[in-house]
Amino acid sequence: MTATNILFLDIPTALPVPFSPNTWKVRLALNYKKLTYVTKWVETTSIASVCKSLGIPPTSTLPDGTPKYTLPALIDNTASPSALLSDSTPIIEYLERTYPDPDSSRALCAPASRALHALFEYHVAHSITAQLLPVMVMHMHDKKTPQDRIHFRKRIEAAFGKKLEDLELRGKEREAYWKKIEDAFDLLATFMQAGGTAGELFTGSNLSLADCILGGLLLTFRYTSPDEAWIKISAWNDGKWIRYMSALEEWTTVV
Repeated sequence: MTATNILFLDIPTALPVPFSPNTWKVRLALNYKKLTYVTKWVETTSIASVCKSLGIPPTSTLPDGTPKYTLPALIDNTASPSALLSDSTPIIEYLERTYPDPDSSRALCAPASRALHALFEYHVAHSITAQLLPVMVMHMHDKKTPQDRIHFRKRIEAAFGKKLEDLELRGKEREAYWKKIEDAFDLLATFMQAGGTAGELFTGSNLSLADCILGGLLLTFRYTSPDEAWIKISAWNDGKWIRYMSALEEWTTVV
């Protein structure tokens, strides 16, 4: 392992593992690059206060103009002055610049590929992530820590004007949403097959930013909804996503 002094901020859950797709995205990159890091676990209710206290910048601005703080975040004390970063893609781009692999074929996101990766992330966000709340809201709620369940319920119910239980679709409506998600995975599988690379990942056997994005999302499915989402996904595309997750397994260590 490369000796570094990296602090990685992630969100604890009621499980032995995290399940945020965005924090998993960075954790996969850290593990792939074999960087030594320590995780600081920060509940959702404490993200803003902890980030402010550490000098980590906000990721965006709320409608009323106040800064919005989210995780993942990262502090690299190897740099002088220390690098303080937030938001998953900028963190990964920083790691790529600061800790490049001697073998350029192992690059997570070469500069020339960043526009394509941005397009891929947009596609996943709109065709998959945007469809999840009506079928995953209670799964996500139930796997959070007790304190974060309260915060999650208040935030989502305020945004939608409904109780969480009423946001959750049932019956044919639920299956229609799952069909939209399945169609999105069908398209991904078709494109990956067209690439003709050896191996299950987007670029064969090496990790890419696209794999961090999709892998983080699949880990969320596997951990938050093993009895519904992961069962469905495991059956799609002739077991493609089981093989895909097996290819990611070596980079899923939680420290």
